[in-house]
Amino acid sequence: MRYQCRMPIVGDMLIVTPCRDRYQHVPPGQDEEEFLGIIYDIETGRDKVLVQWSDKVPPNYNSIYGYNRTNIHNLRREFKIIRDGKEVIG
Repeated sequence: MRYQCRMPIVGDMLIVTPCRDRYQHVPPGQDEEEFLGIIYDIETGRDKVLVQWSDKVPPNYNSIYGYNRTNIHNLRREFKIIRDGKEVIG
């Protein structure tokens, strides 16, 4: 079951592709860019997911509040979760 659930867990790789139609502040040219990071902390009481980025930080990421856990779960077009080398689809 752990592999099929899209709820992020610590250690998951996250690939983020910001959607220009959702975030008007995404600079031109970054709407198709992918950002790669590893989830290093999840604050369960607030559903706050913090990510360590490999290079650049996505324009829609807040370094204090991170991402909302439910958004990562639901927004499949924007967030890809990689767990144990495989994309979590279910």
